[in-house]
Amino acid sequence: MADFTDLTEKVTEVINTVADKAREYGEVARLQALIKAEEAKKQEYYYKLGKKYYEMYKDAPASDLMEYMGKLVAADEKIADYKDDLKAASSKEETEESVKPEDSDTASSEDSAPEEAPHPDETV
Repeated sequence: MADFTDLTEKVTEVINTVADKAREYGEVARLQALIKAEEAKKQEYYYKLGKKYYEMYKDAPASDLMEYMGKLVAADEKIADYKDDLKAASSKEETEESVKPEDSDTASSEDSAPEEAPHPDETV
């Protein structure tokens, strides 16, 4: 019986140790998740701060921020060019699409021309 009691005590000790470790790991995971969430908020705040600064001071930025302001202006110009290209491509596509149905109607009427009516001298 002493062996059974020792075995029970050891199993209980192992179970408690495993449970304690699980709680510790759970706490660690919870804290890591909270840290990640706060870091994500911080990134969002940096983004909003930078955007607000840019909107307020884009015409007269601090000298040490000129490089970044120039990159933003260049990016804005590229975006505007891309939007113009997209608009032109969309207009061209719409023009081609408006022409295609007429072409396809003409082609389909030529390809599937109605059969001629029999000549009046011919009997059916």
